[in-house]
Amino acid sequence: MRSAAAVVVFCLWPGLASASQYSSVYTAFDLSACRQIEAGDGFMYDGTWACNGYKDIDIVIASADARNFVAFGKDGMKHCAYRQTFTPLNDALSPVEWRLKDGKPIAAIERWRMVVDENGNTATWLVVSALRSGNSCHMHYVAGSFPQANAAARQAADSLAEGFNCETGTATVQSTAAPPPKLFFSCEELAKQ
Repeated sequence: MRSAAAVVVFCLWPGLASASQYSSVYTAFDLSACRQIEAGDGFMYDGTWACNGYKDIDIVIASADARNFVAFGKDGMKHCAYRQTFTPLNDALSPVEWRLKDGKPIAAIERWRMVVDENGNTATWLVVSALRSGNSCHMHYVAGSFPQANAAARQAADSLAEGFNCETGTATVQSTAAPPPKLFFSCEELAKQ
């Protein structure tokens, strides 16, 4: 029997409403095929790209100091998610899984890889982002090592996305170990920094 201390779950959510239909679609991206919307500075900032996402939702990816920042929408550089990343060196990976409720996109799920030690070993986290008109933000993290991590990320997207407040909400976590290496700030707090 697994001890209670072995599993750390930082959130609980209500059961899903059975009347709605939830589904997924996937969008692969390759930065070399995306349009660059802001050039790098030749030092730490590599630039920002807009890649085709689901329907008219762009995947906006920036790279700075060997870390990625990803937002979802036409004005992604203005979104909260564009200011959110992990502390270690990291990459946001293709594809993006879009969670749909009755055909409408409510969340995006993306796997991120990050360096965890000086030997270059890596770990992954699934980032679940809430999609809003004019905004996107991180709302939930699932450790790649968490049992059935993909299913857990989908369940979080389906049950949390519509009620999550991008301005004041703080992301929740599912992990069998520690929370992800990042600072947990609401979008409102990030805007003040």
